[in-house]
Amino acid sequence: MKHVLIVGFLWLTSISQAGKKPVKVQLISEMNGIISGQTFNLGLHIQHEKGWHTYWKNPGDVGLAPTIKWELPKGFEAMPFLWASPEIHKMGIIDVQAYHGEVTHILPIKAPIGLKNDSVVTLKGRLSWLMCSKQCIPAFQDVSIKLPVLKQPTFIGKWKEGFVRTKTQQPVVVEGWNITALDKGKIIEMQINPREGLPKTPAKPWFFCDENHITTQKHPEYKQLGRGLVMRMSKTEWAPAKITQLSGHLNSPKGWDRSGKIKNLRVSIPVGTLN
Repeated sequence: MKHVLIVGFLWLTSISQAGKKPVKVQLISEMNGIISGQTFNLGLHIQHEKGWHTYWKNPGDVGLAPTIKWELPKGFEAMPFLWASPEIHKMGIIDVQAYHGEVTHILPIKAPIGLKNDSVVTLKGRLSWLMCSKQCIPAFQDVSIKLPVLKQPTFIGKWKEGFVRTKTQQPVVVEGWNITALDKGKIIEMQINPREGLPKTPAKPWFFCDENHITTQKHPEYKQLGRGLVMRMSKTEWAPAKITQLSGHLNSPKGWDRSGKIKNLRVSIPVGTLN
């Protein structure tokens, strides 16, 4: 409820400024065309003016993630977002899971079979998002893009870097990390241990929880145990009384593999309880 009240307050105090858009959004395509029967990638390209941010799928204790209500041609199917890697951003006195600068979220679309080569397909939708700085502005925009059906589409150079960056940021499982969690009432205790050959657990990773179960108002408590680490994270007021499954990713700039290139470690684990 607190989450809703905070968002509602920000919304009401700033809706009069909805004509200003310090955040620009555009529906883009990774390729210059699509192939019948195959999945292709559109992108939600967002440019933030300095001091402004938008939100990840789980914003934290305040905020709203971008959403799109598609109007797709018959047979086309929208797949789940592939979100760019979020950061911790300060919203007043509250930390949120958000984005600034320039970012591209990937929107995979599955095309039906039987499309005629050289025909043109129009994909459109209604986008909504919340952009915040010292105040928050809700925004809505109709977006669309036309793409031809081709035998061999090619990458669009202007957008290639953004798509590649988001793909490489996707959380992955790195073999050898042993991660467990316990529900201790108001606290989730996560223990992270590497096997031999992997780097020591980073000192202060951040857990981006897929669900709104972990508060962003209070930072975790960390305790180093040999090469491992214990994180004690506070639950949100609206989290289930007993969390049975935890999914999300652990982020550290030091990385989770031997090369240090994998910054986001995928986590999907059962949560135990104290007897």
